[in-house]
Amino acid sequence: MVHWFASYSSLTIGFQGTKNGSPDNINFTYTVVSKSATTYEVDLNIILNGKSRTYTLWDLTNGTVLALLNPNGVNDTGLTASNVVLGFFSDLDTLDTMALQSTDTAYFHSTGTSTVTIGTNSFKVTNYALNTTPETIQGCSNSGYADLSNYSASLGTPSGSSFELVVSATFVGSFNQASGNTTDDFTYQLTALTVA
Repeated sequence: MVHWFASYSSLTIGFQGTKNGSPDNINFTYTVVSKSATTYEVDLNIILNGKSRTYTLWDLTNGTVLALLNPNGVNDTGLTASNVVLGFFSDLDTLDTMALQSTDTAYFHSTGTSTVTIGTNSFKVTNYALNTTPETIQGCSNSGYADLSNYSASLGTPSGSSFELVVSATFVGSFNQASGNTTDDFTYQLTALTVA
């Protein structure tokens, strides 16, 4: 998470789609409120299927979660706080993985570049698609595999940052992993950002 906070002082993303046939819509915003030499204070707002929840996170610059003030006014610490925060950022970590895999020429190819504008920041993105349809991708989804029938992604680095982002993505398919299988149909869109 710290690499996100160091690169972008605020970020808003939206996931719209279905998981195993059920709606799974998430809007996630974080804003770095303050940063000292050792600690980030971050406001988190999560809207899951229309229900909004706001949290305040204190995170050490080495990535250790100090505390999480939850919507009920309870200050969670330790493993409880860490697990909740990791859950929030799992979608961002999935996007990091997508960014790395999108450049793997065994499964994907570039379809060219385009320019996107998010807020006041315009920058170039590279667009990716599957080499073949469907495509089985080994080693993703927690050491399992994914059978994708549709995939596209746009990756780019906003001006003033050195951290590449997945700006938009669509993926349709099944994900097979040790913890179980899911069938997903998702569209992801980065809707706002502020470079730190």
